[in-house]
Amino acid sequence: MFDITPQKQQKITHFVKTLSKLEKQIISFPYFTKKEISGLIDYCNQLSFREAIPLTKTGVVQDFSVCFPAPKIGLMKKCINHFERLFLDENLKQFFSSSLIFNDIAVQKYRAGSSGIGVHRDGHRYRDLILIICLSGSSEFYVAKSRDGSNMDVIDDTPGRLVLMSGPGFKNLVNHDNRLFHGVKNVKNGRLSIGLRCNSRFH
Repeated sequence: MFDITPQKQQKITHFVKTLSKLEKQIISFPYFTKKEISGLIDYCNQLSFREAIPLTKTGVVQDFSVCFPAPKIGLMKKCINHFERLFLDENLKQFFSSSLIFNDIAVQKYRAGSSGIGVHRDGHRYRDLILIICLSGSSEFYVAKSRDGSNMDVIDDTPGRLVLMSGPGFKNLVNHDNRLFHGVKNVKNGRLSIGLRCNSRFH
């Protein structure tokens, strides 16, 4: 699982280049095998979770449990190493401020009927590229133009797909305040997801 193949490298390279040309810098595409998804679910089932703060200081609703920081062990370590190596490709260096090191791992678990997480933006410290991997459940991951949720677009993050979202430092995201607002709603069948980020504070 998580082998480096020419096909995987070609796919990642293609979608990173495509991402850099989009007005809304977020993209989703089929990527993971069923075994990889199943293995990551097994990893998550071994973790300890705590309830997220129901309402943040900025007024964002958070109705889920979280494991953070999740440990970089087992298949998760292999998954992270897989992506870090792929993003080191010579054809991709131009898109990042420096080599990607996914040192910030969050696993979120939503119950069926959860209110999800309200419209928010990731902090400036999360640089270059954010990876979102939904492992199970039925919900809607969306992006919006502003904090009021206007011009909302649902992104297909059904299990098996990989979502890439730009952060400060990524090519063509000139204004860091153009980071995408996003959230999760309509959690009908629960949701288990992983977020991988490069936290500049840990460097």
